[in-house]
Amino acid sequence: MANPKKNDYFNGNKGKLWINGEEVVTVGKSKVVRKIKYEEHPAPTGDGIVRVKVGETIEFSGTFKFLGTESLDAFNESDDISLIVATTNISGNVTKRLKLDGVTFDEEVLVDFEKNKVTEIELSGQAERHEWLQEK
Repeated sequence: MANPKKNDYFNGNKGKLWINGEEVVTVGKSKVVRKIKYEEHPAPTGDGIVRVKVGETIEFSGTFKFLGTESLDAFNESDDISLIVATTNISGNVTKRLKLDGVTFDEEVLVDFEKNKVTEIELSGQAERHEWLQEK
């Protein structure tokens, strides 16, 4: 792409999050990271270490402002939790949507109080699998 315009870029301002089909309306940030797991073995030549891929994890984190009316039962371990995370570039021409299935969360914030601040809830966890729903 020659000479991209300012609004061709993603700047992190346009994103949405759905948990089990319900949109979280006050999302501040969301992030999905694929981390590769490696084992280290001595190199066959005897010089150094060789890293061998043995798997990967899909990690999720997100923050949203808590209204107190959300009916997100995200920590019900008997449910199969799915997330959809979407981000759009500045011009609105390119959207990427990623679906995460088999999500488990690491912790649940029950109460978080800071005077004169709006309460924000943070979620973090891992997904069993991911699928790109839209990349254009």
